[in-house]
Amino acid sequence: MVKKLMKNKKKRLSKEQIVENKNRASFKKQIKDIFILSGFNPLNVQGFQFELGNRPNELDHCFIYENIIIICEDTIKFLKKKDLAATNGESFNRNHKLEKNESAHIILTNKERFIGILKQKFPDVEQIKIYNPKEFRIFYLYFEYGKQHISSEDENRYSYLKFIDYPTLNYLSIMSKSLKASFKYEIFRFLNLSRTDIGKPDPFGNNIKPIISSIIYPDSVTGFNNGIRMVSFMMRPSDLIENSFVLRKDGWEQNVDLYQRLITPKRIKSIRDFVVNNKTTFLNNIIVTLPPNVEFYKKENGKRLPVNIDDITNYSNNVEICIPVDFNSMAIIDGQHRVYAYYQDNENNISEQVIAKLRNELNLLVTGIIYPNNDKYDDPLERRKFESNLFVSINKNAKPVDADTLIQVQAIMNPTSGEAISRKVIERLNKEEPFTNMFQLSKVETAPIKIASIIQYALSSLLVAKNNDNSLYRYWLVKNKLNDDYVLRSSEDIKDYINYCVKYLKEYFKAIKSKFNSFWNKDSKLLMVISLNAFIIAFRETLKMCNGPQKYNFYSSVFKDWDFSFENSKDKNKQFPYAGAQYSKFAKNEIIPLFVRNYNTTK
Repeated sequence: MVKKLMKNKKKRLSKEQIVENKNRASFKKQIKDIFILSGFNPLNVQGFQFELGNRPNELDHCFIYENIIIICEDTIKFLKKKDLAATNGESFNRNHKLEKNESAHIILTNKERFIGILKQKFPDVEQIKIYNPKEFRIFYLYFEYGKQHISSEDENRYSYLKFIDYPTLNYLSIMSKSLKASFKYEIFRFLNLSRTDIGKPDPFGNNIKPIISSIIYPDSVTGFNNGIRMVSFMMRPSDLIENSFVLRKDGWEQNVDLYQRLITPKRIKSIRDFVVNNKTTFLNNIIVTLPPNVEFYKKENGKRLPVNIDDITNYSNNVEICIPVDFNSMAIIDGQHRVYAYYQDNENNISEQVIAKLRNELNLLVTGIIYPNNDKYDDPLERRKFESNLFVSINKNAKPVDADTLIQVQAIMNPTSGEAISRKVIERLNKEEPFTNMFQLSKVETAPIKIASIIQYALSSLLVAKNNDNSLYRYWLVKNKLNDDYVLRSSEDIKDYINYCVKYLKEYFKAIKSKFNSFWNKDSKLLMVISLNAFIIAFRETLKMCNGPQKYNFYSSVFKDWDFSFENSKDKNKQFPYAGAQYSKFAKNEIIPLFVRNYNTTK
């Protein structure tokens, strides 16, 4: 009897195993929730194995929306220390990616057989019944737990997989929770899908009708001297949600030229509650960019006649705008919360019942920007410059724009400014030692070092493209044998200058890490803004003394005999002696004297 009880007694899990299981479950749920909240139908493929391509295959997740099938691989592998030593951690990753890349290739090249397998397994799923195999679009997404950045090597080597890094996963998770089923349109943009890719093909185009609205105000006098025009009209929230997108700086595009902030769920709820309770819209208008193929018509004797945009002011309010519809064809510059307050909720709660009706009945006042057809505004960066400037103009007296967003906007408006160069240098440093994945470049990332104060109070003055003793630009000019008044302008020059800055900052901070390796972690004071800014200021203030930036050995000798503690302690006797914004004081009292003391022996 005792033996039987012992046999049936379950083996206790260790604390590490309990944490691992929780992380695994949370990771899987996070992926699943993104697509379910966005309106995709989940297929229960857990434990389902099938033969295809002369080999067994299995899927972690599978979601379907109309004729779009998304397969997701959630990769979370916990290796014991002995396994890590044997595989170096990388062999498992490489082998697993190779295996899944082959699975994706097999599925994509045997699409009809794969759909047939799904039909047998899920005979009651409506989407699988109504579409034939050729009409399906299949995507294979690879989510790797905790992966901060995807290497171009992986993207090229495993080309049948679409990799999702941690910041992108976090962004998709945040936005799907905020926008629910309306977030599917951004997923379509992420997958590069247009309206014609979704659903049954329509050979005659009868199902896709343009949006037609009367012009309320044809603004010919905008105050802009660049040929940009604006027109105001009314549009249903449902049409705006389906046809618009927002260039969020913290989004999956991870592009330095974007500027919009994340959706704030609290603001969305507040506006949504207002609409539900009052059954009316906000009166202030939405600012969007219109697609280049908009058309204008005048109404005359019951007919609609085409008219040029330059002539619409001649016809008073007797002009209509015709906007071709397609997902993500209009960029929302201002008003994203007012638009997305009408999001589609999968839950049929009281709020959604009211909003579902108003989404197609109410109209929002929209001001559309129309760019002139010329070479300047064919360049996306020129459009972003105009839009970001307009965004700040609109919002400067509204909710305060956070420092990181302002830096992003300034970087777009002036790509050669100290802020722009600093942002790009930090992006590069974040990919390499000693700072790999340590800078928080986006609000959806979890990294120990925030960058706004570093750029504002230390780095931008070091990297500004001005010929002065305390800027790296002076020494870049010397290195390239350029005139003192040379202006940084071309993209090639900017790239070369960024490479130059990254090179010497890496040499400098590698020497610091080598000296204080025990403090090179998020729990010490070394990697906090107070210390990093002090080191950058010291670097800047000693450039002239050192005849420009130097290499690792030089800086290593400067810090060699420095005895200093970066311990983050509550003990008063061990407390770090500097706080707040005492960057300059720290640099002047502690770091710069090291250069003065050591320069004669190290030069």
